[in-house]
Amino acid sequence: MQTKKFFACAACALAVGSVFTACSNDDPAVGPGTSQVDPAQVRFIVVSGDPESDLSGGVCIKTFSDLTTTKEGQMVYGAADAIKVPDSFTQETYNQQTGVFTGYIYARGASAEGIGSMKAGLRSYLFDGSALTETASPVYLDNFGNTGTFGSYSYAAQISNPVVVVVDKTGTGKTVTLDPEKYAIDGTNPSVTNIVDMGDNRVAMVWNYANRDSAVVAIADYDLNVQKVLYSSEIGRSMGQMRSVRYTQSGADDEGNVYIFSGSSTDGKVGALRIKKGTTEFDPSYKFDILSKSGGYRFRKAFHISDDYFLIEFYNSPTAYGNMDASGKMAVVKMSDQSLTWVTGLPDPTTVSISWGDGYNGSYYLPIAAPTSMSGGGGGGGRPTGAPAKAASTVTPTIYRIDAKTGVATPFMTFATTDLLKAICIVKK
Repeated sequence: MQTKKFFACAACALAVGSVFTACSNDDPAVGPGTSQVDPAQVRFIVVSGDPESDLSGGVCIKTFSDLTTTKEGQMVYGAADAIKVPDSFTQETYNQQTGVFTGYIYARGASAEGIGSMKAGLRSYLFDGSALTETASPVYLDNFGNTGTFGSYSYAAQISNPVVVVVDKTGTGKTVTLDPEKYAIDGTNPSVTNIVDMGDNRVAMVWNYANRDSAVVAIADYDLNVQKVLYSSEIGRSMGQMRSVRYTQSGADDEGNVYIFSGSSTDGKVGALRIKKGTTEFDPSYKFDILSKSGGYRFRKAFHISDDYFLIEFYNSPTAYGNMDASGKMAVVKMSDQSLTWVTGLPDPTTVSISWGDGYNGSYYLPIAAPTSMSGGGGGGGRPTGAPAKAASTVTPTIYRIDAKTGVATPFMTFATTDLLKAICIVKK
């Protein structure tokens, strides 16, 4: 029998912090479906790398406006009006509350002009509505898996340890370590796989234990002081991964309900649970059996679109769900009626690389580019899921717009073949 060493109200010191879990880590108070901005006026940030040098060539960042019209032949990497960053990013976030964009630096892609070889870190930029300005020097850390935003902070969580680095809007960072003596189960410490903003100075901090295939969520304040811990064997662990990259499998809808997904349970417990807004317990009346709805497919990623729609990235085969297995088969799920709609209109996932997208006003914007020879490794590195290595030059880098209600994907924005799309982050207010 497992000895559970959970204790409530543990003191976890934190300080100041800033900015994203993929760009779709929405502020529950101002989610994509409740935007006050005319879509024609909406600004968004696109990040792109160099297909030739890949994770060692740095990235470029450029802002655009207007989500209502399609755009063709755009250019980010090498564009005169783009910000050139010497380090390469593997993840990006945008904090809707503070207006801070953060790029998470791949340690092996850090350049001499950047922070130096083999150092992972966070670079933060303040967006004033028209321009991005770097706030401070990067904040360093040993490695990171999951990233995201909550309150006025950005964060990066270590891959295997209960350690979180948080950064505020000034670029100041601090490390928070959960007490191993209090949170270990049978000698195994948790790792943080997501921090979901519940509003009112409260978060749902999703944990993973290497020795458990079950859902674990810590309810905490914005200083990450744990108030209570929830765990359930109704679904498996809530974490996606490929090589050293970690992906979120949790998030809040526009009403503030939090959903905890499990996509690759070894026991077949593939589905989702709910924590209703205003509560701090799993809803006993709710369980979404996604494995049955998908016809036996497991999944790697889950990202909020708007309302209570989420985009799910499934593995390409019903027998695949391992760390190195390819994914890219997309579906939209509506959490209230537990429906699933397969996405149509996207390229064959075995021929492309899929990067970080974002949801807004009933649509999900998904960047797709040619695959490259990117290698995995520590510090948040690894190839975006989808295709094997080696570039397919016939692929046009494209941001697709996926309609949440129909599941139909159409090209929204195309780019030059010199662009290796990394992310789109939408400014929602």
